Amino acid sequence: MEVKTEDNSGVIILTPMGRVDTSTAKIFEDSVMAAADTNGKIAVSFDSIDYISSAGLRVVLMLGKKLKASNGTLVLINMPDKIYSVFKMSGFDKILKICATFDEAKPLFG
Repeated sequence: MEVKTEDNSGVIILTPMGRVDTSTAKIFEDSVMAAADTNGKIAVSFDSIDYISSAGLRVVLMLGKKLKASNGTLVLINMPDKIYSVFKMSGFDKILKICATFDEAKPLFG
């Protein structure tokens, strides 16, 4: 697993690639938490993900809690339907900000 990092006008866009499951969740966690340590504005793009397990959902939730505690912002973007359905079934769509695109998410970063 690889997590691509891009800075877009002060917002870090993290793009995990492949599968986020039990065997790759630690790599994903290390990448997103390191980004959260350096920047309070993070978007996670899911357009290169074809599967996310509960271990991956846990990492996203941990990231959201960490950013909220430091008055940061997390927005999830570019979610394919099958990934969005996992977030919806778990109820995460009610507690995390999800936008179709980064352009739609930009106003949320202030």
